[in-house]
Amino acid sequence: MPATTYKYTATPYMNSTQAYKDGSPDAAACTNEYGVSMSMSVTAFPNKDALKADPLEEGGICEDAAVDLVICQSKTAREAVEPLCKIIDKYGSGESNIAIIADQNEVWYVEMYTGHQYAAVKLPKDKVAVFGNEYSLEYLSDYEENITSKDLISLAEEKSFAVNGTDNEINLFETYSGKEMTTEYSHMRTWIGHKILAPSKYNSNYDHNTMYPLCFSPDKDVSLQDVCQLLRNRYEGTEYSPDETGRVDVRVIGSDTTLSAHVIQVFPNLLAEMSCINWISSGPPVYGVFIPVSNDCTNVSEAYGADQPAEDKEVFDTENYPYYTFKELCTNCLGPDNYKIYGEPVQNYWKKAESNMFDGMSKVIEKASKINDSDVRASYITSYCNDMQNKAFEDGKQILNDVIWTQNKNRNTFKIERNPETHQMTGKQVEIPPMNITLDASKYKYVPSAQ
Repeated sequence: MPATTYKYTATPYMNSTQAYKDGSPDAAACTNEYGVSMSMSVTAFPNKDALKADPLEEGGICEDAAVDLVICQSKTAREAVEPLCKIIDKYGSGESNIAIIADQNEVWYVEMYTGHQYAAVKLPKDKVAVFGNEYSLEYLSDYEENITSKDLISLAEEKSFAVNGTDNEINLFETYSGKEMTTEYSHMRTWIGHKILAPSKYNSNYDHNTMYPLCFSPDKDVSLQDVCQLLRNRYEGTEYSPDETGRVDVRVIGSDTTLSAHVIQVFPNLLAEMSCINWISSGPPVYGVFIPVSNDCTNVSEAYGADQPAEDKEVFDTENYPYYTFKELCTNCLGPDNYKIYGEPVQNYWKKAESNMFDGMSKVIEKASKINDSDVRASYITSYCNDMQNKAFEDGKQILNDVIWTQNKNRNTFKIERNPETHQMTGKQVEIPPMNITLDASKYKYVPSAQ
């Protein structure tokens, strides 16, 4: 640890989750006071030849410790790559992971392959990237800047597992992973991201053998709402949709097992200490909501900051913890029998609420940028974020109650319509209409005065 560390936000596991999983806190996604953001929760899979040549190190750096350690000491994204790589050089890596590190000017993408081998590249500003739990980096020459382990190329050549491609340049994907490591579990999520953001080029059906590029041009500008909806995607409209087809053999993006999900929004033209908004879904985002936490916040609301004690590791508490509320909403809205009747109305409400919050947060940031006193500015931003968090949690509890109430009202094994006068059955199956959510999403439009 360095002598001086910087302020940062994180979403660690509650003590109860740590006790249940027998794990560590894990920062998940971080943003610091210099506007640097990082996430490293993507596990990937190198091939057996690479691992044999350079095995993973027991006690090496892992995803549950790396993000805290890197973000607490980095003033730029480029600077953040250095401590991560130095740790791998000195102690090795205990896992094979992928990291994304961003600041107001650039984004770095880091693939960690084996015990000591890695490659980091600066991503182009006019592209997007979507990937599941798999490596995507092919040629270093495709990128403006790169940082690699010193033996990345020579090790593969000396141990005879290097695969050369275009212009005889080493293909890192084929060398350290390869299509034999590609699985539907990961590759289908990569495919659907390309298909959604660039349908003009990637509108074909899923193909296990297609190499989807790390960086590509979207058909149109990608909005914050687009990213949130992508994190909710469950292959709707395709043969792989578990909700529409009942399939149990596909791993969707919008998983109902998600502990938390994050969209980090970076404003390039603001003061660094107020430049990042971490939009956080506590619990699965499929039927949940993304709430704002600015890197200028001094705290979060009582509910979102609540830490369930370890001794309550199996207490399902929807009254006091957002995670349980949104987890339960997801459980009750998923599946072929539920998503149309309950799930889609819930999603539609949160989409309206989020749209209003996204717009409101931009206005709050604009007002805050004109406040000269940093403490007053931080207090103003914090107050707004906490207000949105409280509104979302209270709405979540009300929606959960309404869903459960409506489900119980509709739960009847007798599903054939009957004549109310004669009680004769018509032979037509009862169709349950979508539930009606009466909450008012316009309340999320409120933007307080900056005075």
